[in-house]
Amino acid sequence: MNSRTLGIIVVAVLLVVAAIGGGLWAFSRQSFLDSYGSDYRYEVRVSADEPISNVTVFVPLPITEGESPVEDVIETREYLIPETWTYDVVETEYGPMLRMQADELPGEPTYHRSVIENDRLVRWERVSADEYDRNDSDVVRVKHDTMSLTADRTVNRSIDTRDPGGAEPLFEPRSNVTGVPCEWPHEDDETRCYRYDTRIFVAYDGPETTQLSVTVELVGTNSWWVGGWNYNEYTDRVSVYDLPADQRGWVVVEGHLQTGVGNYPRNPPQ
Repeated sequence: MNSRTLGIIVVAVLLVVAAIGGGLWAFSRQSFLDSYGSDYRYEVRVSADEPISNVTVFVPLPITEGESPVEDVIETREYLIPETWTYDVVETEYGPMLRMQADELPGEPTYHRSVIENDRLVRWERVSADEYDRNDSDVVRVKHDTMSLTADRTVNRSIDTRDPGGAEPLFEPRSNVTGVPCEWPHEDDETRCYRYDTRIFVAYDGPETTQLSVTVELVGTNSWWVGGWNYNEYTDRVSVYDLPADQRGWVVVEGHLQTGVGNYPRNPPQ
């Protein structure tokens, strides 16, 4: 084989490799663009370690430019919540907040039988505890010891998960923001953690030994598929565990913000 023939073969091989590489890049890029999505997820949980009544709790909403992207999509995943539980968004002296109210928390469990017509569930009928049998799938036992709400909002743009302050919704009110070491550090140097002060409101009737727990969390996430699921996100969280009964009304509590978690593509969709 002379040098001319060898050179032609080398060039041909390089062209094939380049074509394959270009095809793979184009396929990966298209997969990235087709699968890329951005969304916010908001979750709230309120529970007590003893029965309490006349419960009212205000918790922070994620706010940007004076508005919340989730306030009109808040819902409960509990399909059999008591009629005496309510939630709404109200204006307070600290800005708009989510208000949760319950006549009783926790209440006694309730029992419900499914009514099926034409192979479809049409309603649940309340039944007595005597009619409950754990082996009967048509009757369910529902505990009411926790109020739980969620909200999901998809947006048609990439979320700024590295530096959400000013650009993305965060919990309000917030003050005394301070950078802190991350409790669960990530290998990625872009991860940053902060603590701040915020407020919640709690009021209820119950024993002086009662301890209340409140958790509020917002996660803003970008995700996409290229050889597997990839993502980046920021998390804003307020967690109050075992709040003693002598702390009622407006209470100052700690919030925690973690940003820059995950991996970042070079050219994300805008």
